[in-house]
Amino acid sequence: MAFFCSLTVLSSWVDKLERDAFGVKAGVKLEGVEVERLLPEELEEVVRGIALPHQKLPVEPRLDKDTGQVIREEAGATVDIEATVAQLRACSPGQNVELVKIPLPTLHTSAEILDAQKSIIGSYSTWFHGSAARYQNIATAMRGVNNTLIWPDQLFSFNEVVGPRTPERGYLPAPVILNGGMDVGYGGGVCQVSSTLYNAALAANLQVVERHGHSKPVHYVPEGRDATVDYGGVDLKFRNNRSTPVIIRAYLNNGRLYIELRGAEQN
Repeated sequence: MAFFCSLTVLSSWVDKLERDAFGVKAGVKLEGVEVERLLPEELEEVVRGIALPHQKLPVEPRLDKDTGQVIREEAGATVDIEATVAQLRACSPGQNVELVKIPLPTLHTSAEILDAQKSIIGSYSTWFHGSAARYQNIATAMRGVNNTLIWPDQLFSFNEVVGPRTPERGYLPAPVILNGGMDVGYGGGVCQVSSTLYNAALAANLQVVERHGHSKPVHYVPEGRDATVDYGGVDLKFRNNRSTPVIIRAYLNNGRLYIELRGAEQN
């Protein structure tokens, strides 16, 4: 028993010497948390724990889908663990040290969006015809694409942005073109929205990546200027090949569908 007691005393004595030599000085705090006498390995673990709530990814600026208001960007931050540990080990007794933070800026700014709102770079409109159900489907899809922000080189997908045309999302059965004939399906009329948007994208000289025509001519756009879509199948896709963001504005007025593509003027 005396032998084991001697080992314990020796171990405690060695630990004290080690902490006196290599531990953080007395009274030192990190962000108000005491870290005195911690050894380097212990200190790094504690710093990582304290740093965790201070680290966040940057949030890019965006548009509110309902109001079209610009939501400003939020810079992020990360903590330099090694630099913080080094400061703690080098500081004077009783000192309170702050985490060494590295700001993480956003890729874009809200000023870019504000500039993009100023000018119409391409637009198109079509007349509405059809039932109340078809009108509701069109209005629902128009709300889906309205206030969509497309950053430079970003690919726009109609199906991804508008989503599935289901009754739970407000879509009703209405006439659709299927295999060269007419049928009834949920979301009938949505293709008029995609076709109107396609022509606006052409007017803005955006790069069309995917577009499919109907199996028979439609009445709302000239032949060859339509764009049929089917969630989970054919899609309308175009890329923002400009150096500035593009904003989609979509609205219904006096029996017409209007789609405007807005962007900053380019030299």
